[in-house]
Amino acid sequence: MPKGVRCLVEECIFNEDRDCIADAIEVRSNGNDIVGTAKGTLCATFRFRNFDQGVQSMQPSVHA
Repeated sequence: MPKGVRCLVEECIFNEDRDCIADAIEVRSNGNDIVGTAKGTLCATFRFRNFDQGVQSMQPSVHA
């Protein structure tokens, strides 16, 4: 991942000290076809980090 790709989602396994360490990222619209602000986008690369079990999950996130 190029330097400068920041991630502020602590629950993502690719977040390492606020840097995204994924090999690549995919950003898409959140499904409402209105992408005029950051709220209209989502990171499709997100994978949930399960802090309760101390295990990192590679299961994809569920998008409604």
